[in-house]
Amino acid sequence: MKTTCLGKMLAYIFCLTLSMPAKAQLELYGKINKSGYVEPVIDYYGSKQISKRFAITFFGLVRQQWSQALIGGTYMPTPNVNISVSAGIEHGQHLPRYSASIWLKQGSNTFLILGELGSGYDNYLYKINVFHQFSDKISVGVMDWRYHGLGPNFRYSIAKMESTVWIMPAYDHEQEVARCMVGYMLQL
Repeated sequence: MKTTCLGKMLAYIFCLTLSMPAKAQLELYGKINKSGYVEPVIDYYGSKQISKRFAITFFGLVRQQWSQALIGGTYMPTPNVNISVSAGIEHGQHLPRYSASIWLKQGSNTFLILGELGSGYDNYLYKINVFHQFSDKISVGVMDWRYHGLGPNFRYSIAKMESTVWIMPAYDHEQEVARCMVGYMLQL
């Protein structure tokens, strides 16, 4: 009896969330290594608010040799604070992959710290960025992103296309190599 009631309640909540709009972002970028080799990366982020303070999220990423898919939730105690956790799978692993992040906004400045953990001692990723939005079109930040590097990130938004073009010259202090990332984000 409890299972039936719980199932009905979950079905009701699911149907209720179908009427609420979802947000999504598709991103394509290339990691250009010193040798000139370009590694293409595609990622997708989706979010569907289920209440004023909670959202269901999805993140997927595909690279030439690796991919992952995570699903989770975001808690928004205020419009300027997002706390997210998620879990999912990664290519070639039998154990789950976990992610957590905190995003903060104050005026024209944003801060993000994100961590991911998979199976194995070295199977983790971090991303830390601080951005300042100078106008509706231009924002500049500094990022430290494992497997990418540490460096400035320049973004130009195109409102009519709901998209952003970005470039990040960086130095990967772990692999001791300079590289550059060039990307395009499309809001869906």
